[in-house]
Amino acid sequence: MESLDRFDRRILHALQRDARLTLTALAETVNLSPSQCSRRIVRLEEHGIIQGHALRLDPEALGLKVTAFIFLSVDKGCMISPKETVATLLSRDEVIDCYAVTGNHDFILKVVVADLAELSYFLSTTVSSMEGIRDIASQIAMNSLKVGGPLKVTP
Repeated sequence: MESLDRFDRRILHALQRDARLTLTALAETVNLSPSQCSRRIVRLEEHGIIQGHALRLDPEALGLKVTAFIFLSVDKGCMISPKETVATLLSRDEVIDCYAVTGNHDFILKVVVADLAELSYFLSTTVSSMEGIRDIASQIAMNSLKVGGPLKVTP
């Protein structure tokens, strides 16, 4: 895709802050016509820059009061199928985000559960029992100060 122009960037900037903007409101915000905005949005979606439109939920309202970051080190030599092991982790509803990282650990998981007992159960029955897990460390978030913030898009 050709580089993003200032109108594309304005559209991305505005939609990250409010994905429910009507085309008319978006057009007014970025100073284009609604049809131009629509064409640009479709193009941005086709090129994978806009990857989807998501609904954010309040975890506490759903009884999910504990957010933990799980640091995993693995021994791939002890795994029959590393891809299957990772796929198992990714399939769990408790796992909100998963990153392969550099440094002392191989993966960082963001896990959201109801309470510490559920976290303990998840760690002991799911994570610890997986083949090739060498080390597990966890940290519990005390407060969420910023979650899912918009990416920096200079309009």
